[in-house]
Amino acid sequence: MGFSSIIVEGIILIAAVIASSILATAIVERTNMVNDAIKQSMKQQADSIKAKIVIVYATYDESIGLFIVYLKNVGKYPIRAIDKMDIYFGEYGKAELYVYDKDGALSPGEWSYMEISESKISNVLEPGETIKILIYNSTVVNPPYYVKIFTPYGTWDEKEFLNAPR
Repeated sequence: MGFSSIIVEGIILIAAVIASSILATAIVERTNMVNDAIKQSMKQQADSIKAKIVIVYATYDESIGLFIVYLKNVGKYPIRAIDKMDIYFGEYGKAELYVYDKDGALSPGEWSYMEISESKISNVLEPGETIKILIYNSTVVNPPYYVKIFTPYGTWDEKEFLNAPR
């Protein structure tokens, strides 16, 4: 009876060590996952702080029937994927989401952009660069006009224009 109890205690001890190892491995893996998530979140927040935009001016060009919004990158970080920005436009309190014009034929409810200066990389708004956003409104828009632009980084700017843009 003495020898068999030693064997049972040994088996229980080995099982306890194995269970502890499995538990420690799981805890370390979860800790690493949380650490990676925190690092990613902090990087996104840092990018967001470095990426800042300002709506400089807006007007309506009757000759082409489009609203034109000038957007400037005043941050220290280039804004990549300009075509992924979200643009809300319309009457104040009734603005609608406009989608990027992918086919090159601007139609109501869509927007496009033109780079004013020679950019080194297309579809990137470099620090200090200004782009011209063309908005083809889908309905009649009465003052006050409202524009809100979100970058892919989550930074945004909004402007309300009380008078008719010219």
